[in-house]
Amino acid sequence: MVCSPDGLENKPLQPTPAERDATFSSASRYWGHEADASVLELKSGLNLKRFDIRHMLGRVPPIPDRARYGLLKPSPLASTWRVTGSEDCEVNGKPVQIPPVQLRLFISTPTKVTLDGNSFRKWIEFDGDDQPNLLAIITLAWSYILSARLVELQGRDGSMITYTETTAPLCRGDESLSSFPVDVGNVDSRKIRWFAAILAPGSGFQVSSHQEDGHSYHSPWALSLATQKSYFHIRPGNDYQDLEVSGRTPLNSYEALHSLVDFCNREGVSNHQLHAAFATALLFPTHNYLNVHPALPHPTAGNPSSSSTKPSCEDADQLYNDLPYYITLGCGGDIINSTLCGVFWNPQVPSNLASPWLQPLMDLKGMKSMQSTPGCYAEVLAMICARRAPNVAFLSIGAATSGLTSTILEQVKTGQPPLERHAYAWTGVPQSFMDIAGEGKYYETHCSQTYIRRSDCWRLRRLPPIVDDDLHYRIGPFTPWEPPGHALIKNCPLRVQVHKDCNRHALVYECSTWYFNNECTLEDNLGRDMLIPHIFNNDLPPQEADFFRDLRFSDNEDTSVDATIASFRWVLDNGEGRPPEDAYKDQWLHSIDDADSDGDIMSLYVGSSASEGSQESGNSIEKFIECKAWVDRASSATTEKDVDNNSGIYNCQRPGGSSTAWGRVSRE
Repeated sequence: MVCSPDGLENKPLQPTPAERDATFSSASRYWGHEADASVLELKSGLNLKRFDIRHMLGRVPPIPDRARYGLLKPSPLASTWRVTGSEDCEVNGKPVQIPPVQLRLFISTPTKVTLDGNSFRKWIEFDGDDQPNLLAIITLAWSYILSARLVELQGRDGSMITYTETTAPLCRGDESLSSFPVDVGNVDSRKIRWFAAILAPGSGFQVSSHQEDGHSYHSPWALSLATQKSYFHIRPGNDYQDLEVSGRTPLNSYEALHSLVDFCNREGVSNHQLHAAFATALLFPTHNYLNVHPALPHPTAGNPSSSSTKPSCEDADQLYNDLPYYITLGCGGDIINSTLCGVFWNPQVPSNLASPWLQPLMDLKGMKSMQSTPGCYAEVLAMICARRAPNVAFLSIGAATSGLTSTILEQVKTGQPPLERHAYAWTGVPQSFMDIAGEGKYYETHCSQTYIRRSDCWRLRRLPPIVDDDLHYRIGPFTPWEPPGHALIKNCPLRVQVHKDCNRHALVYECSTWYFNNECTLEDNLGRDMLIPHIFNNDLPPQEADFFRDLRFSDNEDTSVDATIASFRWVLDNGEGRPPEDAYKDQWLHSIDDADSDGDIMSLYVGSSASEGSQESGNSIEKFIECKAWVDRASSATTEKDVDNNSGIYNCQRPGGSSTAWGRVSRE
C-alpha cells in the first residue's frame, strides 16, 4: 500500500461516490433477494416450523413470585457485567456499571386496540391451508392471560383481575348480526363469561388498580377495544341454556390459557398462529409506551380441520411455565423495541454508509407489488426479519400483525434507534457494534504509524479505566453503527492506549438481581440460559433480484449523517476534546459544539476541570506527566525483559493513585 501524506486518521468521514455506490449495490442485491424469498413464502405458505418462540427468552430473568420472595421495589432489577479478555490486564474481571432495565409493571392508560389492521389478514402455513385467521381473538385472550399472571405473581395488596359490566353479546345462531361469530362450544358459564369479557367493546376486564400520588395504574396489558358496538358475538354450544352472560368469578391465568388452547383446537388454529398472537400481545406494553395503537386484522372464517399442527396441552403447560420470563421481557422497557430495530442493523456497515444500506429496503414500500396489496410491505419485512433474526421471528411477525413495523422503521431511519444493552444479553440479537468484541489485534501499522480502528477505540473507551480519568462512558454510543476509519493510537485516551497489545476484551452479562420491599434480594442465574447468539448473515446472493434492478441511490444521506454525528458526539461530549485529526473537522461534525475546543492543551489532554493554580490542577499535571511516561515506556518496550511474549502485555509499573483525572496523551 502506498503511503499517503495525509495518513489514515485524516480520511474524510464523508464516503466517496464509489463507496456509496458499492454499498447501495450490495444492499440492493441483499434486500432484493430477501424480499423475493419473503413474497414467495407468503404466497405458498409460511414455514414457521423452523422458528421456536422460546428462543426469544435466552437469558431473560423470570419475574419473581410475590408469595415466595415478596413485593418488588419500584426499580426492582439490576444486572452484573464484567470485563473479559487478557488475563494479565488489570481491567479483566472488573465489574462494569450498566444502567438497569426500567421495568414498566403498570401503565397509566389502557392501550387502545382496533380491528382494522391490514397485515396478515390471511393466515396460510402451507399450500392449500385454509385454517381460520383468529389472530385478533387470540391476541385479546393473551392480553387477559398476561394481565392475570402478572397480578398473580406481583399484584399489590388488594389487586385482582375483575370483569366489567361490558360484555360481548350472546347469540343462539338464529339472529342476524353483523358482528363476527365466536363459536365457543359446550363450555361452562365461567368460560362463556370469560369470552364475553375479552371480546367486549371497550374494556371487558380490568386489574383493580392501586393508587400512587392520586393516580390510577393498570396492567401493562390492559386494553380498550375501540368500538361503540361489539365486533364479536358469542355462540355457546347447545348444552348452554341461559339467555344471558352470567358469572362473576374470573378465570385465573392457567384456566384461561387452557380455555384458549381448547378454543384453538376446536377452530382448527395451529400452534404457530397461537404463538404469533402471543408475540403480538407481548408487544402491547411497547405500543403503549410509544403511543401507537395496535391495529389487529379482522378475523376470517376457515376450515377447522385444515391445520395439522394444533396446540396440545403440553404446549399450553410449557407456555404457562414460561410466562414469568415473557412478562419480564414484555415489561422490559426498550428491550423489545431495541431488538426489533436492531434486526435492520448491519455490523459490516459503518455509520457513514447507513443510508445506502437502508435505502433499498425503504424504497421497497413504493414498489407496485407492495402498494397493490394493503399490509403486504409489513408482511414482507416481517419475514425478512424472521430470517435475519430467527430468535425473535415471532416478535417480528407480531410487529407486522399489530401495525408496529412502520414505527420501528421510522426509528431505524433516524440513525439513532433505541439501544438497550440488555437486549443482546437477553435475546442473543446484537443491537450495536458495541455488542461485538471484534476480531484480530487492536492495532495495525501503516507507513510507520500505529493505528487502531475507531470502532475498537470506541469499544475500549467503554471499559473501566485502570486509573480514574474523569471521562464519562457509563452508557454506550447513541447509535448502533460503528464509526468509520482509523485513529492514531497516540491520539487516543490513555484508557485506550493501555490495551494496545491486549487480547480482545468484551463486556459479559453475568446475572440479574431483583430487589424487594422487604430488603431481600434475589440473584437470577441467567434465566433459562438458553441463549442462542445470532450474528446476521449479510452474504450477497449470486445475482441481483428483480425488485431493485433499475434502482439508483437517491443521494439522501440523512441517516448516515445523523448516525455519524451521534457516534462522534458520544466521544466529544465526554470530556476529551477534539483529537488533532482532520476527521474531527469534517463538515458532518460541524453541528457538534465542543466546549473544550478553545481551551488550553491541558484541558484537551488531561480532562481536568480544576481551576488554574489550584492544588488539584497541579496534581493533574503531575499525573499527566507520570501517566504519559508510563505509556511511552510501554510503547517503546522491545526487549524480552520488557515484554511478556506469552501475554503480549508490557511489564511496566503502573503509576499509583487514582484521585485525579488524566486523559488523552498526544506525542509529537
